[in-house]
Amino acid sequence: MLVIEEELTYTYDIAIVIPTLNEEHGIAPTISSIKEALGARYSYKIVVVDGLSGDRTVEIAKSMGAKVIRQRRRGYGDALQAGFCFVDTRMKASIMVMMDSDGTYEPKDIMNMVDVINSGEADFVIGNRFAKMEKKAMTTTNRIGNKMLSAVARKLLNIKISDTQCGIRAFRSDLASIFYNTSLGMPFATEMLALSHQYHIKIKEIPVSYHERIGATKLNPFHDGTRILGTTLRLMRDTRPLSFFCSIGAAMILLGTFFGAGVLIEYLSTGTVTRIPSTILSVLLVVLGVQSISLGLISDMIKNKNNDRRVFFNDY
Repeated sequence: MLVIEEELTYTYDIAIVIPTLNEEHGIAPTISSIKEALGARYSYKIVVVDGLSGDRTVEIAKSMGAKVIRQRRRGYGDALQAGFCFVDTRMKASIMVMMDSDGTYEPKDIMNMVDVINSGEADFVIGNRFAKMEKKAMTTTNRIGNKMLSAVARKLLNIKISDTQCGIRAFRSDLASIFYNTSLGMPFATEMLALSHQYHIKIKEIPVSYHERIGATKLNPFHDGTRILGTTLRLMRDTRPLSFFCSIGAAMILLGTFFGAGVLIEYLSTGTVTRIPSTILSVLLVVLGVQSISLGLISDMIKNKNNDRRVFFNDY
């Protein structure tokens, strides 16, 4: 997941994990803004996780005092997991923060997130970009796409978050291991929320500023959106199997009933059945629907048994 350049053991109040890939224009303003925002109120360390940039990103980050580690693989999710693992095993910090290096997020919002966690109000804090977004910060297509993905996640995963794709988040460091071994790419953002919800972690959403990015975007709206949607469906299957399989089963039964209704009406009227294909299709759909619901019940029992494992956050 990562390459550690040297053995280090630090203790900080906050560790800010920043994934980078050719962000030489944005990394310096981002680090400067973080230093200005946090000041001397908390001890902190900036950890830059670089995906083998071909520009001066690493050089600039190091010159500004950030700790830089390298990814062994590629992907937004992998970079964040590498950063979390490094902080968890080599630095030790009370709170981890993740944010982008392109100037889109306002480091001043980090303090608001940290204050929410320190107050005990939540263990995981995520921003809502739509609350304070600059006019040109996001294209109309991306805005609509993000809102649609968030709406789907809320409906399918029962996550009460308005902006599930927001890239600035803070959480208690003892939760980091929950997020290991998940998606390597953009779907990681949704998986973090699904896992937090699954483990009954207290989540709070707060308004954050969102600015126009520095440099060219690396996102592919259609490709990334499709992957996130696919991941959301998979997460629903894994975390809410009863709803997932029962929805499929109910749809099949309704469709089978629709095709079977015509056959039944014909039989009651004439005493014969001539629509053999419709009859077979109707029976097949109803049988598959019943089997899907049964699979949902079994999967739900297995999930509930596995959820007997508890996560303890406090030492006594």
